[in-house]
Amino acid sequence: MSDRVFADYNQAELDAQYDNQRACPDFAGILERAARLSQGAAGLAGERDVRWGDDARESLDIYRPAAPGPLAGLPVVVYVHGGGWLILDKSSSAFAAPAFTEAGCLFAALGFHTAQSVDFATMVERVRHGIGWIAQNIHRHGGDPARIVLVGHSSGTHLVTQCLTHDWTTQAPRARPFAGAVLVSGLGDLEPVRLSYRNTRLKLTQPEAARYSLLASEVSASCPVDVLAAQDDTQEFQRQAADMASYLDARGLLRQHYVVPGKNHFDVILDLADPGSRLFQGVHSLASSQG
Repeated sequence: MSDRVFADYNQAELDAQYDNQRACPDFAGILERAARLSQGAAGLAGERDVRWGDDARESLDIYRPAAPGPLAGLPVVVYVHGGGWLILDKSSSAFAAPAFTEAGCLFAALGFHTAQSVDFATMVERVRHGIGWIAQNIHRHGGDPARIVLVGHSSGTHLVTQCLTHDWTTQAPRARPFAGAVLVSGLGDLEPVRLSYRNTRLKLTQPEAARYSLLASEVSASCPVDVLAAQDDTQEFQRQAADMASYLDARGLLRQHYVVPGKNHFDVILDLADPGSRLFQGVHSLASSQG
């Protein structure tokens, strides 16, 4: 009898592929660095705890460039954090705000209920609601609704894909609600996640894994998309990125797919705070495009 659970992996091997903390022993230090950088953004102009939903968790922090200069119609970068759908929040999601506000963009860190406090389906639907709120209301906060770029990391990438597969016809003010999306070390296929140790907490069913997988769905919100992974991501995260890139390329939506050398699953997203990085420059070029 075969002990293979998914592809050529047995249970222990599959679990290891989706255990990013085990694959990156210094992950805690990297998360602490992101938190410190986010704390350093506290003095930036903007608004904090802007409520988009029913409670304080459903809010966002908005960071703006300092005057002088026009503070209306700014390109908008929306960051959707990772954390395995279970941890982290917007308080540690502002690490790239100084770089983008310096470059003339509005930076929004999205807060939302994770799968610790709501079920998986509710989390996805509420994140979609939060992104829809941004599309409808960001002009009131100085942003240009025609230049919204969604950036997701790890499980946050999955949540961004669920905004691309959502039908925004009646919820967004524009036929094309996003100027672009950037998927960093993320997931387009939830079936191996369901089969891994992660599902003891996520409690995904097989139908849910299919329903909320990019690769089993169709994109409704068409926009150019960048897909990238870290050189030291596990083989499964590398495969997931490659499969998402192929899926998007087949639909004419892929702008670029690349691997970031010398980075791991956790520190790859810190490139978002570095104006000299390919990641920052890619996001900025999407946000700055006039469409």
